[in-house]
Amino acid sequence: MTTVPQLDQQTESTMKQFREFLLSYNKLSEMCFTDCVHDFTTRKVLDSEQNCTTNCMDKYLKITQRISQRFQEAQMQQNDSAKVHSLIS
Repeated sequence: MTTVPQLDQQTESTMKQFREFLLSYNKLSEMCFTDCVHDFTTRKVLDSEQNCTTNCMDKYLKITQRISQRFQEAQMQQNDSAKVHSLIS
Protein backbone atom coordinates (compact mmCIF):
# COMPACT_ATOMS: atom_id res chain seq x y z
CA MET A 1 0.00 0.00 0.00
CA THR A 2 1.35 3.42 -0.96
CA THR A 3 1.53 6.02 1.77
CA VAL A 4 0.83 9.75 1.45
CA PRO A 5 4.52 10.81 1.71
CA GLN A 6 5.38 8.34 -1.07
CA LEU A 7 2.60 9.75 -3.25
CA ASP A 8 3.81 13.29 -2.58
CA GLN A 9 7.34 12.26 -3.49
CA GLN A 10 6.12 10.53 -6.66
CA THR A 11 3.99 13.53 -7.60
CA GLU A 12 6.90 15.90 -7.00
CA SER A 13 9.20 13.72 -9.11
CA THR A 14 6.64 13.57 -11.92
CA MET A 15 6.13 17.33 -11.80
CA LYS A 16 9.89 17.92 -11.88
CA GLN A 17 10.26 15.67 -14.93
CA PHE A 18 7.38 17.47 -16.65
CA ARG A 19 8.91 20.89 -15.90
CA GLU A 20 12.24 19.73 -17.33
CA PHE A 21 10.46 18.43 -20.43
CA LEU A 22 8.67 21.74 -20.93
CA LEU A 23 11.89 23.70 -20.50
CA SER A 24 13.65 21.51 -23.07
CA TYR A 25 10.71 21.73 -25.46
CA ASN A 26 10.50 25.51 -25.17
CA LYS A 27 14.25 25.91 -25.59
CA LEU A 28 14.24 23.69 -28.68
CA SER A 29 11.22 25.48 -30.16
CA GLU A 30 12.82 28.87 -29.64
CA MET A 31 16.17 27.73 -31.02
CA CYS A 32 14.68 26.20 -34.17
CA PHE A 33 12.30 29.13 -34.69
CA THR A 34 15.17 31.63 -34.39
CA ASP A 35 17.34 29.63 -36.78
CA CYS A 36 14.66 28.87 -39.37
CA VAL A 37 12.00 31.58 -39.49
CA HIS A 38 13.10 34.89 -41.00
CA ASP A 39 10.24 36.01 -43.23
CA PHE A 40 7.32 37.62 -41.42
CA THR A 41 5.70 39.13 -44.52
CA THR A 42 3.25 36.26 -44.89
CA ARG A 43 1.15 34.19 -42.53
CA LYS A 44 1.97 31.04 -44.46
CA VAL A 45 4.82 28.85 -43.29
CA LEU A 46 7.27 28.68 -46.17
CA ASP A 47 8.47 25.29 -47.39
CA SER A 48 12.05 26.26 -46.56
CA GLU A 49 11.00 27.17 -43.01
CA GLN A 50 9.13 23.90 -42.63
CA ASN A 51 12.09 21.88 -43.87
CA CYS A 52 14.52 23.79 -41.68
CA THR A 53 12.44 23.30 -38.51
CA THR A 54 11.94 19.61 -39.27
CA ASN A 55 15.68 19.14 -39.78
CA CYS A 56 16.43 21.15 -36.64
CA MET A 57 14.09 19.01 -34.52
CA ASP A 58 15.38 15.76 -36.02
CA LYS A 59 18.97 16.79 -35.40
CA TYR A 60 18.24 17.71 -31.78
CA LEU A 61 16.40 14.45 -31.12
CA LYS A 62 19.20 12.38 -32.67
CA ILE A 63 21.82 14.22 -30.63
CA THR A 64 19.80 13.76 -27.45
CA GLN A 65 19.38 10.06 -28.21
CA ARG A 66 23.12 9.68 -28.86
CA ILE A 67 24.03 11.47 -25.63
CA SER A 68 21.63 9.25 -23.67
CA GLN A 69 23.10 6.15 -25.27
CA ARG A 70 26.68 7.23 -24.46
CA PHE A 71 25.66 8.04 -20.89
CA GLN A 72 24.13 4.57 -20.50
CA GLU A 73 27.27 2.95 -21.91
CA ALA A 74 29.47 4.92 -19.51
CA GLN A 75 27.19 4.00 -16.60
CA MET A 76 27.39 0.31 -17.53
CA GLN A 77 31.20 0.48 -17.73
CA GLN A 78 31.29 2.16 -14.34
CA ASN A 79 29.07 -0.55 -12.88
CA ASP A 80 31.26 -3.26 -14.40
CA SER A 81 34.38 -1.60 -12.94
CA ALA A 82 32.74 -1.42 -9.54
CA LYS A 83 31.90 -5.14 -9.71
CA VAL A 84 35.48 -6.02 -10.64
CA HIS A 85 36.87 -3.89 -7.81
CA SER A 86 34.48 -5.48 -5.32
CA LEU A 87 35.56 -8.96 -6.45
CA ILE A 88 39.24 -8.04 -6.12
CA SER A 89 38.84 -6.52 -2.66
